[in-house]
Amino acid sequence: MNTTNNQKAVDLFNKLADSYQERFLSVDAYSESFHALLSLLDKNSRVLDVACGPGNISRFLLNERPELTILGIDLAPNMIEWAKKNNPTARFMVHDAQQINQLAETFDAIIVGFLFPYFTMTQVREFIGKAYKKLHTGGILYISTMEDRYENSRLRTSSTGEQVLMHYYEAADLIEILEMNQFQVVFEKRQLFSTDLPESDTDLMLIARKIT
Repeated sequence: MNTTNNQKAVDLFNKLADSYQERFLSVDAYSESFHALLSLLDKNSRVLDVACGPGNISRFLLNERPELTILGIDLAPNMIEWAKKNNPTARFMVHDAQQINQLAETFDAIIVGFLFPYFTMTQVREFIGKAYKKLHTGGILYISTMEDRYENSRLRTSSTGEQVLMHYYEAADLIEILEMNQFQVVFEKRQLFSTDLPESDTDLMLIARKIT
């Protein structure tokens, strides 16, 4: 388990919380996948927003469905402070995504927005297994990540010069892990994401339902 890289990512996001809030609060570019998620949720669904950042995904969901009950977790305290400001009707707390099994609650949906690039394949497998146990039968798991071959995972430089190891995942590999954990994929979408760097990333969105 690459705890050093995980801590680098947490420190980076804690440092960049203010700029992240300004640049990425809007998630309208991913609205199709979020509307697909919302179509699968009942009126009073309980949602866990993992690695919630400034609460940008929670904000989108609550703007559409204010009756949802949302708990957001993130290891960066500065991100949690922004999430609370952006979503006064939701709950947020500092908590490790790798320890969602320690949360007392269970959920109708778990959202994992662009966390997997900071997780090794082993951590992804462990997380999906833990997510299965925290979801009710029929519960929904939403995943967004960066798609490429895992072998192409590499150090990437942030806008402020810090380097963090970024992991890539192919849809086929994630779907295999999901199916091994009794999930059925019900939505799959890709789209290009342009960065300030010479290269562009392919974003991958998957929605899966717990079938047992």
